[in-house]
Amino acid sequence: MVNIVEKVIKEVEPLEDAVLIEGLPGIGHVGRIVAEHIIHEFNGEKVLELYCDDFPPQVLVNEDGTVEFMNNSIYIIKEPIPIIVVTGNTQALTPMGQYQTSKRLTELGIKYGAKVVYTIGGFGIGNLKENPAVYVAATSKELANKIKGHGAVFRGDGGGILGAAGLMLTFSKLNGIDGACIMGETPGYLIDPKSAGRVLEVLSKILGIEINMDEIEKRAKEMEMFLEKIKSFEKSQEQKQAMPRDDDLRYIG
Repeated sequence: MVNIVEKVIKEVEPLEDAVLIEGLPGIGHVGRIVAEHIIHEFNGEKVLELYCDDFPPQVLVNEDGTVEFMNNSIYIIKEPIPIIVVTGNTQALTPMGQYQTSKRLTELGIKYGAKVVYTIGGFGIGNLKENPAVYVAATSKELANKIKGHGAVFRGDGGGILGAAGLMLTFSKLNGIDGACIMGETPGYLIDPKSAGRVLEVLSKILGIEINMDEIEKRAKEMEMFLEKIKSFEKSQEQKQAMPRDDDLRYIG
């Protein structure tokens, strides 16, 4: 049995016709980047922390010597539209933990007023793309087509969605509300603000709100510069390895 502990930070009244957005760590950290950007841009207020004994058995050490606990958090945003955001620094380690935390996070989102759920994730493709695609999978054809109309595409090869991004759709439907997972293409082996930016562009159209992208674009450019340095270093190493060593030189005469 998985044990879940909830710490209420602030008692609040449920929002009206709110949107629940999930952005927990995953492939490329796309979901977490999106969630944290929305919280920052619209002054999200933390109302609850969720702890689980299926989270990694550790704490994270910050640069200032303090520790950060492994948890998930719920934030509320009232303007420009009612939004509930689920984010955090971890997901559960086992299938049972994933099911129980996803179920509870969905229930809490509905308790705070959610009428639709959007989970955010990365779609790993193993390589960089100049213009990453955004995919959608939803609990209804109507919602899937609506999101497709805002710039997302359907995945042609089927496949699965792991973790909270998939399971919270299950529990949204079981609780009588629709949900969709919005996924940005990403290499999968690095933190990817560029993919997160593409997802935010689509999400802003779905929600009918403007989202300032300056910070995301800045982070994306920094990541591109970092990757260029890596490529340059790798190229220089290849050139060094290709140069003949003194003991490899041979003369014919």
